Amino acid sequence: MTKATLVNQPEKYWDRLFAPGGHCGIVTTVDTEGRVNAASFATCVRIVHNPVQIAFTTNPAGHTAQNLLATGSFVVNLPSFERDILEKVRVVGLPFDRGVNELEKAGLTALPSTIVKPPRIAECLRHFECDVVWTKEWIKRLMVVGNVVAASTYSDCVDAKGYLVWERVKPVAFCGAPYVNMFAAAHETMAVGMPYDGPEVADADRSVRSYFEDM
Repeated sequence: MTKATLVNQPEKYWDRLFAPGGHCGIVTTVDTEGRVNAASFATCVRIVHNPVQIAFTTNPAGHTAQNLLATGSFVVNLPSFERDILEKVRVVGLPFDRGVNELEKAGLTALPSTIVKPPRIAECLRHFECDVVWTKEWIKRLMVVGNVVAASTYSDCVDAKGYLVWERVKPVAFCGAPYVNMFAAAHETMAVGMPYDGPEVADADRSVRSYFEDM
């Protein structure tokens, strides 16, 4: 079997790579001294198709917030629904002291990014390098929106048009803090027909295709 290689995705496929819209993810940042920080989040969401933008919420006093506000960049690394990587997701979510490299604690491999300073994570199958667009603090949370400037995956994770190979990628969601250690698979897919035949169907189709020229 041919070993999959890490491949950068063209901009027109970034939206397809971040599917479905919401994910459990590991966000990597660096501080002003270049020290790496990694933290797990349940709230990574793709909020804009074109340009592709990703949002998540974090603790305003946490290392992730402090780092991205100081440096202006971060990377969203998306794990799969596999026990070994999700155990590592739990490790990077622990409250380590500032300056501790969570990737090393979890046994994860830092991979240099192509544009931004924070690293990608080799064991995660999808990576989105982001520049901070805006932040907003409210009810003890910081909303962060980033503009994707580069995206990468492994060659066996997408087809020739950048669509996910679902059974390989196995997207995953975190069930939420009250569930403590439970994750939900998000890779079973089903094509659903359109039982309505009004003119709005064609309008909606044209609208979607205006975003993506090669559907």
